Amino acid sequence: MLKLSRFTAVPIVMALAMGSSGAFAQNALSHATSELPKPQRPTVLPLGTACGSITLTQSTSQTITSANSVSCNSGGLHADNSYYRSFPLGADINVCEVQFAIETAAGAGGTQPVTVNLYTGTGAFPGTFGSYTQIASSAISVPDQAATIFPAAISGLATAGSNLVVEVFTPDGQAAGNSFFIGSNAAGETAPSYLAAAGCGLTAPATTASIGFPGMNIVMNVVGNPGGPTLSVGSASATIADQCSSNPAQANGVIEPGESVTIQVPVSATGGSFTGVVASLGLPAPAGITYVTSTANLGSIADGSSATATFVVTADQAATCVSAFTLPINVTSTEGATATGSVASQIGESGAIAPNETLPIAITDNLPAGVTSTITVAQDITLTDLEVAVAIDHTWVGDVSISLTSPGGTTVSLLDRAGVPASTFGCSNDNMDVVFSDAASVNPETSCPGTTPWLSGPVLPGSPLSAFDGESTLGTWTLTVSDSAGGDTGQIVDWSLLPTPGLQGICTVCAAGGGPGPLQPVIDLPSSATWSKLALGFLILGLGAFGLRRRARRM
Repeated sequence: MLKLSRFTAVPIVMALAMGSSGAFAQNALSHATSELPKPQRPTVLPLGTACGSITLTQSTSQTITSANSVSCNSGGLHADNSYYRSFPLGADINVCEVQFAIETAAGAGGTQPVTVNLYTGTGAFPGTFGSYTQIASSAISVPDQAATIFPAAISGLATAGSNLVVEVFTPDGQAAGNSFFIGSNAAGETAPSYLAAAGCGLTAPATTASIGFPGMNIVMNVVGNPGGPTLSVGSASATIADQCSSNPAQANGVIEPGESVTIQVPVSATGGSFTGVVASLGLPAPAGITYVTSTANLGSIADGSSATATFVVTADQAATCVSAFTLPINVTSTEGATATGSVASQIGESGAIAPNETLPIAITDNLPAGVTSTITVAQDITLTDLEVAVAIDHTWVGDVSISLTSPGGTTVSLLDRAGVPASTFGCSNDNMDVVFSDAASVNPETSCPGTTPWLSGPVLPGSPLSAFDGESTLGTWTLTVSDSAGGDTGQIVDWSLLPTPGLQGICTVCAAGGGPGPLQPVIDLPSSATWSKLALGFLILGLGAFGLRRRARRM
């Protein structure tokens, strides 16, 4: 028998069911009294995401309350259910993502299908919903999880003066053995939540309050960018490849004096198509850089598509070792739309000192006190800035916390269980290869992209690293890494300090017709090459992770 009932972890005393007259019986549900077990690989992405600058929400709180939501189901296996929110728009928005909360999702095969649809219309919702136009649809596979916020990528342009309606549809899962309850709370909402479920007599969207569940305030967010046709430069997706014809082995992901450098960056169109698209490097060229190919004619780019702009530059043979540079990128089109971006890197490789311990170091499972690794610096440099490169292999990064303590006793939190407290158990992604930097734009505490590694490149620390400014590098630095939940383990693969002013650096000149030679005195580097991939993130600070070719990590 199909019925509207809540999820519960204990037996149902009496479920709320549809009577033959279409009226709802009184709810007398026993709620779960114990904490949910650690879910299997949820995707956690709290409010806000990197895909857009605008977030629409009618949820007063992003909290997900256990045993608070209902679905039309039989024995907990759901029939067709559609959950809605309607957003009146005062300005255009290019939607890039819908986030919906999940109280619990349990599929017979470990995943289950969910479809997200976008509609727009000018009449009042839901009365004139039949006249609305569907502008986008995204079919996704949702892994088993609980108490999470799930990000669904979807693209559509909704215009000012219309209502943007979001539907999260869970198709009948009874034959497949699927159970899904959307996430909600009773904290309040600025507009109603809606549910439609024909199997329980709800053939049109009805407010959750009107069917007897005023406390079921569905958590649902829309993320996007200002509307209208736009061009954008994918700076964070740029790739950089170095080449030395006189010494091919020197093409190692480090841009050194005399090398030729190829930069590729995507240019994308959203909300409309463009013709005559041209991307060019801004003038003047940065110090130490000479432009070889500075213009890319991209032609036409269709709505939702992208084209790759390719540039070639050379690093001067007399360029200063360990000097940063930024390449500004300007895009124009026949239609008059423009876009800007930039790609940053540096010439040469910063010096580094290896950890005192033999790596890797195992991270003890479920030990909040953590394990430590130290680096002893013999150079007395007064810090004006500090970045910290860290590579950790660990399943379920939401278990992991990281801190750094200076020789002077100052401690800074670098990471504190990504995804917690927005989700009880945090982000389930594996492994990290990051550079903690105050200049970064990615907040790891609220990022859970579902990739392996979880994150790479520059990320913000939990507390500002500027706390070390004015201190000396001289002495022993201590990295502490802890695991605060059972069931997942890992190890510290490598880590490095990246101070400003830098430790003594190295550059090998790519000299035409001659062999390579040192440009500056060379310091002893670690015998393991693992830290070199961490230094890669330092090359691209502030602009996301670029796809430079990395040196292989010695295992």
